[in-house]
Amino acid sequence: MNTMEDNKWTGPRGISWAAGMLGLLFFLWGQGGPISRTVQEHPYGTAAVLLLASAAVVRRFREVLARGFDRVCRMPRARFNGLVFGAALAMYAAMAWFVFDGIPRLDDGIASLFQGRLLARGVLTLPLPERAYFYNMFGVLGFRQGVAHWCGMYPPGWPLLLAPGVWLGAPWLVNPLLGALLVVAIGELGRDLFGLRTGRAAALLALPSPMMLVLSGLHLSHMPTALFLCLAVLSLRKLWATARWGWGASAGGAWGIAFLCRPLDAVVVGVVLILGFLAPARRLWRCRLGIVAGLAVALLAVGVLLGFQQVTTGDWLTPGHEVGMGRAGTFGFSEYRNGRLHTPERGIEHTFHRLRAVNDQLLGWAVPSLLIVMLPFLTGRARVKEALLLLPLPVLLVTFAHYWYLEICYPGRYLFTAAPYLFVLAARGLFTLREAAGGHRVWSRAPVFLAVSGILFLAVSLPHHLRRFGPDYYDVEGVLPRVVRDYGIRHALVFMDAIGIDQRKVDVNNDYYGTGFLRNDLELAGDVVYVRNLRERNLGLMDAFPGRSAYLYRYVRPQEKAFLWRLERDGGELREIPVEPRTPDLLPVPE
Repeated sequence: MNTMEDNKWTGPRGISWAAGMLGLLFFLWGQGGPISRTVQEHPYGTAAVLLLASAAVVRRFREVLARGFDRVCRMPRARFNGLVFGAALAMYAAMAWFVFDGIPRLDDGIASLFQGRLLARGVLTLPLPERAYFYNMFGVLGFRQGVAHWCGMYPPGWPLLLAPGVWLGAPWLVNPLLGALLVVAIGELGRDLFGLRTGRAAALLALPSPMMLVLSGLHLSHMPTALFLCLAVLSLRKLWATARWGWGASAGGAWGIAFLCRPLDAVVVGVVLILGFLAPARRLWRCRLGIVAGLAVALLAVGVLLGFQQVTTGDWLTPGHEVGMGRAGTFGFSEYRNGRLHTPERGIEHTFHRLRAVNDQLLGWAVPSLLIVMLPFLTGRARVKEALLLLPLPVLLVTFAHYWYLEICYPGRYLFTAAPYLFVLAARGLFTLREAAGGHRVWSRAPVFLAVSGILFLAVSLPHHLRRFGPDYYDVEGVLPRVVRDYGIRHALVFMDAIGIDQRKVDVNNDYYGTGFLRNDLELAGDVVYVRNLRERNLGLMDAFPGRSAYLYRYVRPQEKAFLWRLERDGGELREIPVEPRTPDLLPVPE
C-alpha cells in the first residue's frame, strides 16, 4: 500500500517539488533576468572558473575535497566556531576600514552614529544649537521638523550597540563584530536543524558572502537585526528542547534587541518564525514558563521603544521617521511626496530589483543564489522546517513592496533579516541534491561542481561588487577631509555646498553635507566646524564663532573635485578669496 510519502506527485515530495518550481520561477524573475550582472560583464572570467571547476567532477579530486570537508566536520565545535569567527571578523573589519574608511557612508548610518554618540554620553537628546538651520541633516530631528532638541530619528537599539564602539573610539568595528557572530549563529542554526555537516557548510557559505561583507562594513542596522533574530530562533529551539524558562527569556531578549533596531523587520520575521515553532500544542503547556518569560522581556523592549519615542518625538506612539520624513515615512500605495504616488506596479518593480540583488550577492556565485536556496524543494526533500526557513523572504518582499523607496544605494538590504535562513537552506540544498542524485553518474557530481565553481567565482564576483564603493560612495565624498588636511585648515568654520549633476549616481543632487556633519563634535567646538552654506546668513554664524577663519567649500559632483575660497569680512559683506589649487582635489576658481 502506497503512503503519501511514496506518491511522487501528491505526497510531500510532490508538494515540495511543485512549491519549489513555483518559488524558483518567481525568485528568478528578478530585474534583468536570472543571469547575474557579474557573469554578463565578465564572460571570460566566468568561463575560466567553470573550466577550473570541471576538475571537481574528476573522482580523485572529489575524494580530496570530501576528505577536506570531513576534516572540517571532525573539528571540535569550539575550534571551528572560533576559526570562523576570527576569519569573519578579519574580513569584515578590513571591509569597514579599508573600503569604507571606518565612517558611515549613508545618511541613515550618520544619523545612527550621531544618536550612538548621544547614548555614549548618557543622554537621549541635545539642546538645539544656536542657528540650528546651519546643521540640518537627514535622519537627525531638530529645527526643520520643529523639534526643540537634537536626536536621531531611528529606534535606539542600533545606536545603543554603537555606544561601546564610541567609548573605544572604534564604532566602525561594531558591525564587523556582529557580522562575525552572525556567521557562527548561522552555523549553529544549521547544525541544530539539519545536523553538523549542514551547519558547517552554512557557516562557510555565509563567510565570504558579498552581502555579509558589505553590510558588516556599513553603519546600518540590518546586521544586528538579523543576528538577534537568529539568536531568538536558536533560543526558542533550546526552549522547546529543555523547557527551561531561561531560554524563553533569552529568546524574548534577543527578539527585543532586534525590535529596538528595526521594529518592522522584527515583528514580521519574528511572527513568521515563532508561529512556525508553536506546534504541537502540548509543547506550549510544557514550556509555559519560558513563553511567559519571553513575552515579558519582549514587552519590556516594546516599552523601551515607546518611552524613547515619548522623549524624542513628544508622542509615545509616533516613531521618529514619521516626524523626520512625513508622508514619505509611511507604507501604502498612496501619495508620498509632492504629488508622487507609490503604486502596486512600482512595488512589483522594486520587488524584482531586490530579488536580483539577492540572487547576485547572497552567495556571489555564477548561478543565482536562490536557485541553490530552492534545491531542498526542487529535490522533493523540503518539509515544514525548510518551508519555515524560506517564509521570511516572501513575507519581507510583500511587506516592503508597500514602501515607496527602493534602497538603491544597496538594493536587497531590506531583505537581509531573511539571509541567515537562506544560507542554511542553501547548505541543505547542496546535500539534498547529492541525496537525490544517488549513484547517478552525472548528477552525483553536481553538488561538488556547484560548490567549487561558486567558491572560485568569488574571485570574480567580489571585485565586481566592491568596485562601486569608492571614496564618494553615496552620501559621503572623500575630497573634503583631504582638502582640510592638505590646505592646513585649522580652527575654522567651513561652509559647504555642492554643484553640478552627476548622472552616474541615482541621487544626482546629493549635497554631501553628511561628509562634514559626521566630523563635527557634539558641542560644535572642534578644531573645524562644518556647516551648510546659507549665503546671506553666513556672516551671522561667523559672528557666533569669533576668532575662527572661514572657508567656503563647494563640491563639484561630476568631477569629484572641489572649489575652495577663504572668506573674509569686508564691512557688512563677505569677500570670497579663491584658494590656489596645489593638489588634484581642488579646481581653479573660474573668473
